[in-house]
Amino acid sequence: MKNIEAKKIRGKTKLNLADDQLLEIVIKLRDLMPEWKWSLGMMYCYGLRPSEVFGSYVNKQDKTCTVLGLKGEEDELEERTAFTLDKSLVDTFDLNNIDRPWEYNMSDKKYDVTYSKIKTDQMGKRLKKIIKKEKFPQFTMNMIRHSWAKRAIKSKVSSSDCAISMGYSIEVFQDKYLSSIKKNESADIEDNK
Repeated sequence: MKNIEAKKIRGKTKLNLADDQLLEIVIKLRDLMPEWKWSLGMMYCYGLRPSEVFGSYVNKQDKTCTVLGLKGEEDELEERTAFTLDKSLVDTFDLNNIDRPWEYNMSDKKYDVTYSKIKTDQMGKRLKKIIKKEKFPQFTMNMIRHSWAKRAIKSKVSSSDCAISMGYSIEVFQDKYLSSIKKNESADIEDNK
């Protein structure tokens, strides 16, 4: 983990980690944050937003994930299906047996925005403390989510499938991820010349 660096892009820190390095850190965090281990696994495996982990359910047969979350500026409730890029990780993170502090009522489609925000903030604060204590590279829960998009694009998953799984329109997904990954690859090629 010595070859990890962070770059500033548009005022945000972007973590440059190889996929195996990030997975190694997330697995270590699973053991260091036992109360949140399932949530980190859901973000890594399915590319969920941190707040969406509370309203997600893994289908044991096909390892897809039903996600209940908010969509759009009007905060409309949306149910979607997310997929994992590596089904074996569902077992690595034991996502079929989640012991969570709270979850949405999936059958009634209820969403408590306030409670979700409180739990997400608690998880983020705990993550920051552990990152500092363990001297991990600085990153956020959203960076775990974004790594899913990067891995999906590298695996040649279609933009439409990625967008649906992550809860975006195709246009937003392409603008947010596809174009930035292509720009970064071009910059890396230029740096290596």
